[in-house]
Amino acid sequence: MNKILLGTRIPEDVVKDLRKYCKTKGIVINHFVTEAIKEKLDRIKEDEEDILTVEVREGENTISEDEWNDSLKSRGISV
Repeated sequence: MNKILLGTRIPEDVVKDLRKYCKTKGIVINHFVTEAIKEKLDRIKEDEEDILTVEVREGENTISEDEWNDSLKSRGISV
């Protein structure tokens, strides 16, 4: 995997906490930052997919809870 240098400005207190955490856990800072970015991007992607699903389902027909329970009862399923 090719790697690219990414320059960024991070608050000093965050960097101190990051260094301390990585040192105590035996983690390389580069690995920690890479994994954190991946996790954040994955969460964003999941959120976007969830929003799309909600938007698609907004137009779907729905039934009330009572209608659902009646449907279950008609199939012999107790509620």
